[in-house]
Amino acid sequence: MSKLILVRHATTKDNIDGNLSGHIDSELSNLGKQQILKLNKFLEKENIDCIYTTTSTRTKNTIKDIAKCKNLDIVESENLREISFGDFEGMNFEYIKNNFREEFEKIIKNGFEYKYPNGESLVDSYNRVCKEINYILDCNKDKTILICAHAGTIRNIISYLIGNTHEYHWNFKIDNASISIIDIVDGFSVIHTLNNTLYLT
Repeated sequence: MSKLILVRHATTKDNIDGNLSGHIDSELSNLGKQQILKLNKFLEKENIDCIYTTTSTRTKNTIKDIAKCKNLDIVESENLREISFGDFEGMNFEYIKNNFREEFEKIIKNGFEYKYPNGESLVDSYNRVCKEINYILDCNKDKTILICAHAGTIRNIISYLIGNTHEYHWNFKIDNASISIIDIVDGFSVIHTLNNTLYLT
């Protein structure tokens, strides 16, 4: 059996402000730093064979202490990054609605297929993440794999492994510093834990 432990990065300043931060860096907030301390304590009891994360500092900083505790190297993957919001990186939807009304209407109308200017569509990010998760699972059969990534990335992974489609993307709530666990046996995936944040209380 393979076991995926999916962790969303801790809360950033952009998360608090509601700004889009896909491929741009976003600094961890004070709340996020406190979440990491509790995350480390929770993950200490897990037997982890390997750790993957994205090239974003917010994911690397979220997981670096537990990697050190487990004496494991962190494998960085660009393909696990959040969707690229392109020209809209750093903006919030209210600002986009007020200043780029035509584009905002396209976002609503086209949904999964909408491609951000000089960025990606959700389908683009889904396909990218699917290829990467297949590669990671093939390289780590019957191991416990910790992946620290982004809400969109984790939704893509769960949607793919459970339903083999991007259409369930928005059916999963993935909070900052949440833990989701998927068990995989002979290609059959079972959600063991979804969006666990109880350990933060």
